[in-house]
Amino acid sequence: MSPFLLELQSSLPTPPAQPLSPETRFREQPWWDSLAALIVMASFQNTYGRQLTADQLRSCVTLADVMLLGQN
Repeated sequence: MSPFLLELQSSLPTPPAQPLSPETRFREQPWWDSLAALIVMASFQNTYGRQLTADQLRSCVTLADVMLLGQN
């Protein structure tokens, strides 16, 4: 599992029923809410050392989309 996914999974207040994967469509998950969005942004910053904006996050569908932003 990627460092980003490990960070995100361990940071969520309620562990997801299924392990996170790059294919996870995060907005369709029962744990997805505004707090989870902030956690994704913080996990992104902790992993990649830069900020993920709300507009960037809105453009993502899967966690792979988020991870690609960290690699660019």
